[in-house]
Amino acid sequence: MQKFDLVVIGGGSAGLKAARTAARMGRTVALAEERELGGECFWAGCVPTKAMVRAAQVWHLVRRAHEFGMQVDICRAEFADAMAYKARAVRRVAGDGPEDGGLSKLGASYFPARARFEGPHEVRIGQEVIRGQQILLATGTVPAVPPIPGLVETGFITNREAVSLETLPRRLVVLGAGPIGLEFAQVFRRFGAEVTVIEQGAQILPREDEEIAALVALFLREEGIRILTNATAASVSAIQSDGSKTRRVRVRQGNATQDIECEEILVATGRNAALEGLQIEAAGVAFNAKRVEIDPYLRTSVPHIWAAGDVTGGYLFTHVASYEGKLAALNAFTDKLEPFDDRVVPRATFVDPEVASIGLTERQAHEQGLRVRTHAFSFADLDRAILHGDARGLVKLVVDERDGQILGAHLTGPDASSVIAELAICMKSHLPVSAIADTMHAYPSFPEAVEAAALSAPNYRGQVEGATSP
Repeated sequence: MQKFDLVVIGGGSAGLKAARTAARMGRTVALAEERELGGECFWAGCVPTKAMVRAAQVWHLVRRAHEFGMQVDICRAEFADAMAYKARAVRRVAGDGPEDGGLSKLGASYFPARARFEGPHEVRIGQEVIRGQQILLATGTVPAVPPIPGLVETGFITNREAVSLETLPRRLVVLGAGPIGLEFAQVFRRFGAEVTVIEQGAQILPREDEEIAALVALFLREEGIRILTNATAASVSAIQSDGSKTRRVRVRQGNATQDIECEEILVATGRNAALEGLQIEAAGVAFNAKRVEIDPYLRTSVPHIWAAGDVTGGYLFTHVASYEGKLAALNAFTDKLEPFDDRVVPRATFVDPEVASIGLTERQAHEQGLRVRTHAFSFADLDRAILHGDARGLVKLVVDERDGQILGAHLTGPDASSVIAELAICMKSHLPVSAIADTMHAYPSFPEAVEAAALSAPNYRGQVEGATSP
């Protein structure tokens, strides 16, 4: 039986980072992954969807070319060609590197096979059983399918199938108005599909600031996306229409019901921990359908077994998974454990315009009994946004009333996923909002919106002409 200092189960962002970190520390490492290395984000999430978002954005801009004084002689977009671009982009990101992700160069062993526990230290990989002094679970998540009568029988797609479609569905129903659901909704709408989004909560993007979410809903509706909140899909049935298979979704909103016909149903109602076939019970690790239970140091209920990335059910982001993978590997081989610091975790949703946020929302701050002030600035008053041809957006800062510390930042607007970095640095370094107000920003630029919001806060020095809150 081969013995390793660390056995990693799962080859996504968390697992790869952990394996590489431990190998560089001189530890013997084995990593098992039954699919391609890179994980869900790489092959069915972040990477392909962002290529699809970009293709749809370009087509959207082409149709607006006349607003910029140009007459473009392009009358249609070929969805299949856009998906071919997506495939090329994914492969370019993947590169032509080694199939083992460079693990062998670091002295680590790569097992391209399914793994399952046979005991607290023993893991079966294919026909071989290996032993790990420390073990890391990094198996990620799978789509959570709601128990809607008729859904499974009638058929549906998830993000995995959506990134591989070659034909655009004429009508699409999206279940769930989180980041995944909305990104696909906008992509398919921009290519010409009729799209209806069904969200059981009161607002889209439930984790985001209410004001930001309301703006995004407005922008999406302006593009023709139908959004139903406080709504649930009560049942799904198949019907024959014009010789093609059509699905009927019965939607309930309060006491009212309506039927919506579509060719495809996209399920984006959350994620469950990917634990099927792992025989995790043999290891004695505590878990539920959503997550493997961990402490602040990423340790499970079994002291030598750790978990990192989406399987922990926390922040389902690639950058968080990578951070956790490294942290888990370091904690596994030290007596001085470091906790996961979730105070500063930037997140982004790549609808157009983008959404980005970090820290507490205004509501969360009030619920925690904190005394805060909010400071906002509209992209409608931002020169760079006006010149860009898209002045939709808002920056909103949640600031501690006592010392000016930034407790949260929320924005929607062009390039929001990049603009949020400045706020992350300030929060990580415990810099007050005046640090932004006192810092020179390039003109004309999108980060000036953050500067303008900061300048509306009290106790700052200097002022930028014309920078006022809306």
